[in-house]
Amino acid sequence: MSIKNLKEKERENRIDYIIDAAEQLFFEKGYDGVSLNEIALKIGISRPALYRYFKNREEIYFAVVLRAAKIMNQLFKKSANNNDNARIKLEKMGKAYFKFYKDFPNYYEIYLSFEFLRFQNNEKYDISEIMKLNFETIKIICETIEEGMEDGSIRKDINPLETAMFITTTSNSVLKLYPNTTKTLGISIEQYYDDFLRLWDRALMDINNK
Repeated sequence: MSIKNLKEKERENRIDYIIDAAEQLFFEKGYDGVSLNEIALKIGISRPALYRYFKNREEIYFAVVLRAAKIMNQLFKKSANNNDNARIKLEKMGKAYFKFYKDFPNYYEIYLSFEFLRFQNNEKYDISEIMKLNFETIKIICETIEEGMEDGSIRKDINPLETAMFITTTSNSVLKLYPNTTKTLGISIEQYYDDFLRLWDRALMDINNK
C-alpha cells in the first residue's frame, strides 16, 4: 500500500472512530442535546482537531443518520430481491422494517427522529445521501406495488406512490404505540405487528386473484 493510500485509510479509520463515539452521544441525548465540545471530549481530542474531519456537529450527526438509512435500505433491497409475488415481497419488507426496529433500536430512533424538513431546505447542510436512500426505499415499495398490480396479486384501483407512503407512515404509527397499547391488549409487539401486516395484505389484495 502506498503512503498516500495508507494515509487515506488512516483518515477513514479516524472518521469511523469519531462517528462511533459521537453516535453513542446522539443515541443517548438526541441531536439538540449534544455539543461539538462533548464529542471532542469523548474522543479525547481538541475541538480544532475535530474540524480536520468534520465541518460542524451537523455533519457528524448526518453520518450517523446515514448509517441508519443504509441499514434500512439494505434490508428492504434484500426483501425485494426474490422470486416471490409482490404481496409476499411487501410482507417481507414489512418484516424487514420490524427487524430494523427490533435489531437496531438506536438507529431506528435516530432515523425516525431525523427532521428532514429542518435541514433539507437549508443550503448550509448536505443531506443528499440520506434523502437519496430514503427515496430509494420508497421507490422499492412503490415498484413492488406496481409489480403486484401487473401480476394480479395486488388490486389495480390504488395509487402506488400514495399506497407506499401509507404503508411507511402506518408502520411507524403502529410501532410508536408500543408498549402501552400492546400491554392493554395483552399481546406482544411481535404479534401486534404481525396482525397489522395481515391487515395490510387484506387491504391490498385483489379479491379476484386471491
